[in-house]
Amino acid sequence: MRLIVTNPALNEALEASGQDWTTFTRQEMRTVVCANCHVEYYFKGDGKYLTFPWAKGTEIHQIIEYYEESGFKDWDYPDAKTPMLKAQHPEYEFFTAGSTHYNAGVSCSDCHMPYVSEGAAKFSSHDVHSPLLNPEQACGQCHTDSEYVVRRVNLIQEQVATTKQATEDAIVDAINAIKLAAAKPSADASLLDQARSLHRKSQFMWDFVSAENSTGFHNPEYALKILAESTNLARQAQMLAAQSVDDSTLLQTGIYYQPTPKP
Repeated sequence: MRLIVTNPALNEALEASGQDWTTFTRQEMRTVVCANCHVEYYFKGDGKYLTFPWAKGTEIHQIIEYYEESGFKDWDYPDAKTPMLKAQHPEYEFFTAGSTHYNAGVSCSDCHMPYVSEGAAKFSSHDVHSPLLNPEQACGQCHTDSEYVVRRVNLIQEQVATTKQATEDAIVDAINAIKLAAAKPSADASLLDQARSLHRKSQFMWDFVSAENSTGFHNPEYALKILAESTNLARQAQMLAAQSVDDSTLLQTGIYYQPTPKP
């Protein structure tokens, strides 16, 4: 009845990093088993072999470096012609990147599958869902004030969501600047390629936070740091696109994309 790794891709990724999951403690495995599915992955080569991009590590920059060296792309962005990456659902990489709860020894199961009792039996609940649906049970093992916890989670998620929207605006401005520059025969190809490279990295970083299913709560500091860098890269991409055609009007923000006003 011990917890095990069942996904060959996870087993191979752990082995490549010098880790032997059979030596992990039960508490460690209560997080590692989630990495069978809740991770970033891609389908490698013509055989579409399921692979975790962890050869250099599980931190966002290490994953990007892996993809850059492999030359992998999921698709080309229309008009901009940027070779894009699509993030999957990197909860494991996100949570284990030095988050407060992970550093405290908390596992995924502690919150999403809290211990319950029936008579003398104690076991992990298999009704897996958000801890916010039963904060007294899920969070109450460590936190005495569950109402405060819920307010804190909402505050963090609101901050991350607002920051993510600002990042989205920067990426949209970069995309449109690249599109307009690419449409001009006089564009400097070298500068335009540099802009595409920054767009590729920026959008993957934004997507890394977006595809991770906690709106930043699993690692708030990490989420905000990634979004800040993503915004910076997007603005640099926009600038290089403008420079490629010597058109400063492409540096103006919000011209090509206007969000629908609220009623």
